[in-house]
Amino acid sequence: MIRRPDNPDLSATIFEIERYATEDGPGIRSVVFFKGCNLRCRWCQNPESQSPRPQVMYHKQRCTACRRCVEVCPAEAVREIAPLGFITDPEKCVLCGACVDACFSGAREIVGERMPLDAIMDELRRDKAFYEQSGGGVTFSGGEPLLQAEAVHELARRCKAEGIHTAVETAGHLPWAGIAGLLPRLDLLYFDLKHIDSEAHRAYTGVPLDIILGNLRRASECFDNMIVRIPVVPGVNADAQTLERMFAFLAGKTRVKRVELLPFHRLGLAKYEGLGLSYAMAEVDNLGKEQCRPFAEIGGAMGLSVQVGAEGG
Repeated sequence: MIRRPDNPDLSATIFEIERYATEDGPGIRSVVFFKGCNLRCRWCQNPESQSPRPQVMYHKQRCTACRRCVEVCPAEAVREIAPLGFITDPEKCVLCGACVDACFSGAREIVGERMPLDAIMDELRRDKAFYEQSGGGVTFSGGEPLLQAEAVHELARRCKAEGIHTAVETAGHLPWAGIAGLLPRLDLLYFDLKHIDSEAHRAYTGVPLDIILGNLRRASECFDNMIVRIPVVPGVNADAQTLERMFAFLAGKTRVKRVELLPFHRLGLAKYEGLGLSYAMAEVDNLGKEQCRPFAEIGGAMGLSVQVGAEGG
């Protein structure tokens, strides 16, 4: 049940508002990254998006090893872990911020905060002139933004009321009602598809595939401006046979016409280390756009419009 839209107390947990973005919809955009995700994709480039709670992120390259973070932590949550550095135990951390305040080199930060929707809208309005000039707008991403559906619905309502182009990116592992209720407030929907084999999907993301495919079909039947995003990951789905099956599903079982192939990269490695997490794809080579162009041609032969890279809607 979505609350009444004018609730002044409604807020959301986010970990970033990226301004002047150009790869998550048309024109110049602001992207609101919501914290919390119900998938655990092995290749995730934003591990700080996974937990719904704020976390302390450590930046080893800035650290002077003064150990003040260890000394001031009232919960004894910070300890040195070789070779990562001074990592915070999330189970002990009380998010008091003492270690962040004590770090003169800026090697520590709290990632994620609870923001009132009024404050989020104030941030988004700052660039309204750029949206209007470029045909841009606002994109809600994550994490999985629709785990905070109440907040996303309300923000989308406010954006629509102010004439701001609005997009959402979802992985679709949610009850259909949360997606369906949002569609009338959207201008663009990005729907992620990771694999086409249910067993493989569960192995690589931690969740089954049936709900996602069902929601993808239903969304395509009632919403026209939709783009399916496929992360192309070596050892997971970066082969002609798997992608051909994915394209065949989209061409034969949905009304989707546009697809973006997103080549894998390891840019999130430092974030995993800063959170004290292991990264399953740390030794996997980055994938270039040229390596994905033959895959795009397969989809094109099936009648889909397939582009390599996130180049906007």
